[in-house]
Amino acid sequence: MDTSFLEEKREVTFDWHIYRVPRWLEYDGARKLDSILVYASVELRCAIERYFFELLYLLKKPNKLTSTEEKRCQSKNGVLDLMKEIEPYYRKRATFTNLIASVTPETPKVVIVDIKYLIRVWSELSIYCHKQLRPEKSWDSVNREFQENGFKLINEVVNQLKVWEFNASFGIINKESMPPEVRSLYDKYINNKIDEAQAIRMLDLMGPVLRARQRYRYLL
Repeated sequence: MDTSFLEEKREVTFDWHIYRVPRWLEYDGARKLDSILVYASVELRCAIERYFFELLYLLKKPNKLTSTEEKRCQSKNGVLDLMKEIEPYYRKRATFTNLIASVTPETPKVVIVDIKYLIRVWSELSIYCHKQLRPEKSWDSVNREFQENGFKLINEVVNQLKVWEFNASFGIINKESMPPEVRSLYDKYINNKIDEAQAIRMLDLMGPVLRARQRYRYLL
């Protein structure tokens, strides 16, 4: 069994953290060991927190996070609260990306991540990362129910992330790379001046022009 991942220098990216979770599960070999449950839960929570931070950064481009936003991101609850606030804006940007993809097939569709789901499972994973006051309800639970539920949750989240990645790309629209007419349409859609159906009709009309401009790259 390859255990070299245990000796690697830690990094801070979403990709690094999420890569560690299946490595821990492989190392566990379905034994459902207590310590592996803790380590995998910590890495998965870190991955979710880091994903939110990186997504916030992309949503702000070409601007940067404000000093207040950066300070909030230093707190795990702060970055979650920011994501709750910005989720509607994120969904609109991701949706618009897919509207463009619907008329320009060479443009990749992006996954619209369920932010509420990730926040919920992040919270549920917490119990496996901290002290336990009642062993009979945790590490000494009947039939190891505590451990069974923990590994079930971890596998569920990892599989969900795999499904999202398989079906589409992780990314959001890059406004600065759009042709002027698409940028104007984007602004109207984001600012609720037109709805999704109107945006689709207008993009359909632009389709031939957009397909002729595939040198543009829409994703960050």
